[in-house]
Amino acid sequence: MAAVVILSHSLEKYDSGHQSYLLFGIAGLIFMTIAILHPAIEKKAPWIDGVFFIIEGILSIIVAIDFFHMGKKGIPYLYLLTAAFQFFVAFKKSKKGWKEHNEQTIESETLGNL
Repeated sequence: MAAVVILSHSLEKYDSGHQSYLLFGIAGLIFMTIAILHPAIEKKAPWIDGVFFIIEGILSIIVAIDFFHMGKKGIPYLYLLTAAFQFFVAFKKSKKGWKEHNEQTIESETLGNL
């Protein structure tokens, strides 16, 4: 969903003639690609969910700054609140992913010693 929001923001920028549409478009496509490849990436890097939420948080802040520059009054604050939530979830997901990774490593080492 975050990639769709970022890509729609890119389209909005393109329609209004701002050059930043290219940056938002690239960011949205990268995020969409990472989301599609998520299952394969997660097997090798269990902390990837936290990274996803950090990327989403950074992009939410960028969109909020862009809206502030456009003179918007309320919506930028919603994006900042969303970013804060995304950073919180990133911390929780990363911590959980590392814990599961460490448990799997210990389990595989134990089974390997049998």
